[in-house]
Amino acid sequence: MTQWLTLHNVDFGLFTVMVFSEHNAFPVQGLFSTHLLSLDALLSIIDCIEPHCYNRILAKQKTDTALKESQSSTESEVNTEGSTHKQDSKMSKEINVKKNQSVRQNRMKVTEEKVPTSDEIASTRHKKKVYYEGTKQFNVKPAKGIQYLQEQGYLKSPLDPNEVVIFLKENPRLDKAQIGEYISRKTNGEVLKAFVTSFHFEDLRLDEALRLYLEAFRLPGEAPVISYLIEHFSEHWSRSNGEPFANYDAAFTLTYAIIMLNVDQHNHNAKKQNIPMTNAEFKKNVNKCNGGQDFDQDMLEEIYNAIRNDEIVMPSEHTGLVKENYMWKVLLRRGGTKDGTFIHAPPGSFDHELFNLTWGSTVAALSFVFDKSSEEAIIQKSITGFRKCAMIAAYYGMSDVFDNLVISLCKFTTLLSAHENPESISVSFGGNMKAKLAAQTVFQLTHRHGDILREGWKNILDCMIQLFRAKLLPKSLIEVEDFIDTSGKISIIREDNTTAQRSESGVLSSFYSYFSMSETASTKGPTPEEQEATRFAQECIEECNLENLITDSRFLREESLQELVKALIVQSQGPEAHVSSETAFDEDAAVFFLEFLIKVVLQNRDRVNLVWQGVRDHIYNLVVNASEHTFLVERAVVGLLRLAIRLLRREEVAPQVLTSLRITLMMKPSVIHCITRHIAFGLHDLLRTNAANIHTGQDWFTLFTLLEVVGAGANPPPILQVCTGVEMSEAISDAGAQSDSEVTSVSTSDGYDRGYNSDGDLYESQSKAHRCPSPLEVRPVPENGSWLLVNRENISTTKEEQPRKTSLTTNQYTIELNEELYYCDSKSLLKSSETLSFLVRDAAHITPLNFESCVHAIRSFVETSLNGGRQRILLPEKKPKMTKNQHKKSKHKMKKSNSSPSRLHQNINVSDEEGEVEGTAAGIHSLSIQLLDLMHTLHTRAASIYKSWADEDKVYQDPNDSIDAGTNALWVKCWCPLLQGIARLCCDVRRQVQTYLQRALLVHDLQTLSAAEWESCFNKVLFPLLTKLLENINIQDPTGMEETRMRASALLTKVFLQHLTPLLSLSTFTALWLTILEFMDKYMHADNSDLLAEAIPESLKNMLLVMDTAGIFQTSHGAESKLWKLSWDRIDTFLPNLRNDVFKPTVREVKPTPTLVPPTPEITQNTPSVPQPPEMHSPHEMEEEEEEHLEGVTVIKDVNGDERPTNTDSNRKPVILSHTSPKLVYPVKTV
Repeated sequence: MTQWLTLHNVDFGLFTVMVFSEHNAFPVQGLFSTHLLSLDALLSIIDCIEPHCYNRILAKQKTDTALKESQSSTESEVNTEGSTHKQDSKMSKEINVKKNQSVRQNRMKVTEEKVPTSDEIASTRHKKKVYYEGTKQFNVKPAKGIQYLQEQGYLKSPLDPNEVVIFLKENPRLDKAQIGEYISRKTNGEVLKAFVTSFHFEDLRLDEALRLYLEAFRLPGEAPVISYLIEHFSEHWSRSNGEPFANYDAAFTLTYAIIMLNVDQHNHNAKKQNIPMTNAEFKKNVNKCNGGQDFDQDMLEEIYNAIRNDEIVMPSEHTGLVKENYMWKVLLRRGGTKDGTFIHAPPGSFDHELFNLTWGSTVAALSFVFDKSSEEAIIQKSITGFRKCAMIAAYYGMSDVFDNLVISLCKFTTLLSAHENPESISVSFGGNMKAKLAAQTVFQLTHRHGDILREGWKNILDCMIQLFRAKLLPKSLIEVEDFIDTSGKISIIREDNTTAQRSESGVLSSFYSYFSMSETASTKGPTPEEQEATRFAQECIEECNLENLITDSRFLREESLQELVKALIVQSQGPEAHVSSETAFDEDAAVFFLEFLIKVVLQNRDRVNLVWQGVRDHIYNLVVNASEHTFLVERAVVGLLRLAIRLLRREEVAPQVLTSLRITLMMKPSVIHCITRHIAFGLHDLLRTNAANIHTGQDWFTLFTLLEVVGAGANPPPILQVCTGVEMSEAISDAGAQSDSEVTSVSTSDGYDRGYNSDGDLYESQSKAHRCPSPLEVRPVPENGSWLLVNRENISTTKEEQPRKTSLTTNQYTIELNEELYYCDSKSLLKSSETLSFLVRDAAHITPLNFESCVHAIRSFVETSLNGGRQRILLPEKKPKMTKNQHKKSKHKMKKSNSSPSRLHQNINVSDEEGEVEGTAAGIHSLSIQLLDLMHTLHTRAASIYKSWADEDKVYQDPNDSIDAGTNALWVKCWCPLLQGIARLCCDVRRQVQTYLQRALLVHDLQTLSAAEWESCFNKVLFPLLTKLLENINIQDPTGMEETRMRASALLTKVFLQHLTPLLSLSTFTALWLTILEFMDKYMHADNSDLLAEAIPESLKNMLLVMDTAGIFQTSHGAESKLWKLSWDRIDTFLPNLRNDVFKPTVREVKPTPTLVPPTPEITQNTPSVPQPPEMHSPHEMEEEEEEHLEGVTVIKDVNGDERPTNTDSNRKPVILSHTSPKLVYPVKTV
């Protein structure tokens, strides 16, 4: 209670001493009883405040509980109005009683005076500080002190003499000599008058009034100045007492005589020179000075005795009883003024203000006593003080106080000091009782009041990393989730490789071994004392429950959570950040803090928006800036995938999380190919649990691209950084000048077609190409203010301003994907394929938004899986660069399972563990069948998928996002790429795959395709397949290759004959037919195969007979057409006797037809020779036809300027022109 009374009535007085704000000092030597008493005094304040805070918390909890119970009872029961009123009144009484019980009962009656508010007290404290500063300046130079107070607004300008007098008389800190100097100046005459008149001299004898007057200031030494001050005094005394003397001069003379008497009686120097004057001599000195008369003799005698017995002194300049009596008198005098009103406020009214004043001194005293004392009782008292201060700081939300407490306690744990040997940490910590006590206290306070912790998080983390190095942390903090390990977790602690021997050789290493033998022998193992200390340390840390720092983080306030995340980000920065700050990089510590960060974010996934931006940028810096594969980069990627798996269920952050997955595509190829297995297994878990939460084509493109990179060994897409302020068109134009490894610059077309040219393009030689999956994406790079263009999209210049630049010719007439695929990890390949299988077999996951990306991914896997994955390019091995810190730790190894491949960049069949090679090889062997099945599934579902989404778009009528479900779109986007992938599998050297694929290729129902699309099928699927099979792709199995070629040629024949009718409507039919003959020639002579030599003529006979029966080789008049001549000219080169075998020499009769029909277009001799091999003829080179002009026929000119007839009736059906050799005449639209 005394503390609040002192606070209200003493400490907040304007000119009183600031009891709770005085500076503290610590002893230089040891602790004494006085120091402990002072600590008890400080703790008494804390002991009074802490119960109030605790009781208020309990009262609030009870009140909330009572309100909830009342609401629940009101909702469950319908009471009458009277009973409800009684219950409410009863509850309110209980709440009031609890409120009154929240603080200690007041033992004294509260005064009726108004208790100052917190704002008023704060204003008074500020004013007191200003007056304190003004006093300091006044004591140096009075004029400056007065000017300072005027500037602060506490003295008027111009000066009000009465305000100055109050400042001079009531401020005990002012120097009395400076007061005398100030009021004695002639310029301050008005102040002097006000100063003198402020004294009440009524009914006071002259010496008594003079004594009161001289206590307020010190008289200057100069006689004129003394006379000036005495003159004003004597006049005021005379007026106050009714002018008892003859005049003012008489009062002035007697006053001066009293001053001289005081000097004579009490000045030691005067006593040595002269004998002190007697009463008679004093009377003689003032004889006849009262207007020519004597003063009252009795009065003079009383004055003499008073001065002789009680010296007129300056009490403030004395010590002991004189000063104490003076101070008591001043206090009594102050009690008679308005400031003397004693305010008795309710207890606990100003706990916050009082604690705010005293916490600094209290914490400093507690820290000093805890550090210097060795007595257990005193140490426990200090710890109790720390806990109570923390509880008060938490109640009032004083983060700076709690941070100071945590920082102080962390220092006492001894964990912040540098330790060269991590093993010594557990020994020194376990053997230090105060260190263990401080650790338990600081972690318990963090668990309980961590929501107000700010800067103290850094110290908490510094302690934890030392415990991590000492291997004292609980298992839950050192084990992290992993996608590869069978248990789902790995340890991030490095184990000492005690069996490793020094590899250095030479004279120096021999000397080192010799001199270190004794030291090694003496440090073979820990002593029993060290083992016991380590056990004590483990028990202490186990009691601290450090794992709760993660689980309890979800209860932290937003500010505290953000500070924790910020501290973890700083502590887990990569080596690049340490190079710039010139600090040592510890990868173990960075990994530990990164895993801690991931766990904290996952615990706070309900409010992840608060920290997501910073976490994403941090992972970006770790992953993208990495120049080599490190364990930190590996865990950063795994952490990103873990976050994505958990956060994709939240719709508000799912788009941001999916966008963040593109960070992995920005990694350097040499880095990402080293961690493909982690990404593959992580993507599998992500898509199996969250595929339904992915809704945009760009996000699906990112995921399928990732699957290609990690599963099929594809390179990540190129990245272009564009600084802010640069026009995008300019940046994209400049991108064309970059190297192919950075940005592929290929002209794009408006008619996006998954990279396939129109059916009328030439069948060109094979060349490298890249796909164009989606529009160019521009997004910011964290921190540096630049932008990224992340895409496989070909980057080109603008259409109007600059010509298109083509660095690579895109070849669409090949079944190969034309992308460089590197050696991939076999498990990554199988797991990614399993992921693809899951997506394809679930009809809900494949939509028009991701269909093309899915097909491209499957085709990439097809390329990788061909021949068991033995045709991939080998990545060059790159020795990782080691920092100094890493070199020192090179003798350590990571205790983790097979999460990281021990041998990177190796063959797909060699990279696995020996015990798993057989199972992996079997999986790779069956992968082709699985991929074929996936392509077959997509092929059969493509039409229904696009149709259902197109129908849905019609319902919602969204013109900006319409879906084309037409046959042409399905062929370009779906069927053609899938057939190319299936045809690519036909090139597999394994018979099982070949046989299965041959059958599967003929199963698909492609009857809805148009003639042009069937021509495209020949150009893009069948002809490239036949071309590929002409290569010796399997020298070890010539019989299998022979069988494959025979099946391919039979397939060509069958498709051609099944769809002959629509193919006849093509203007390029002649070129198509001659190309087929070209392949027949090549296959018949391929590797001198007897089987093909027998099969090819039979197939050709069949085609010729069908075509002749259809009348294709005859004109409308029954004559042989140009096609007939061209065909036999080509066939005779490799089968000269075939004509006689198929068509025996006979005389053909031409019978007239009853109906005039436009003649069949003839082929001129302008047809060029068939290109070698197997280049297809140009579509327009064979378009010259006979110049016949009949009814219903319009003559047009082809590209060579020659005329050709065209039927004007587009709806006419084919008719038979001759009964001997029927011929189909197809209608042609009029131009």
